[in-house]
Amino acid sequence: MKPTEVSSKDIMDWTKEKMQKHHLPTPLKPEYTDPKLDFPDDPDDLSSNKLGQLMLQMTAFLGWALSLYGLADSEFALVDSEYKVQVNSLGIEKRKELGRLSADVIEAAVLADNEDLGELYERRLKLQTVRIQLDNRIKIYEKFYAALSRELSRRELEAKTS
Repeated sequence: MKPTEVSSKDIMDWTKEKMQKHHLPTPLKPEYTDPKLDFPDDPDDLSSNKLGQLMLQMTAFLGWALSLYGLADSEFALVDSEYKVQVNSLGIEKRKELGRLSADVIEAAVLADNEDLGELYERRLKLQTVRIQLDNRIKIYEKFYAALSRELSRRELEAKTS
């Protein structure tokens, strides 16, 4: 089989099957339906129950976002490899035709001349964007959780000293 004939979908299916054999549970999607996340300006105003609920919520969001990131990153790796193989193999002829130019220029020329790469290019860009968005959400959830954890630690220390 030629590398240009490798199916990223088949590899993704194989990977999912392989991961299931390890019996690692995947986090469930949080049931939280409000599209806005309201983080308190002053965590001191939170009751102990509300503080605990927010920490669990951040943990659920973090687990779900990391799970989605793993899927997006895996799919991106496959799509990116497929894209590079196709662009580089078509780029050989472009280099002969256009001479010594940068890889970016050759890539642009290959894309301009090959409409059939449009879907793969778009899928690659979409996955890059999803990965960036998920990475940022993960950082937000980690920072929120850390702030809540500091508040919990502060309360515990305060309780011990009084």
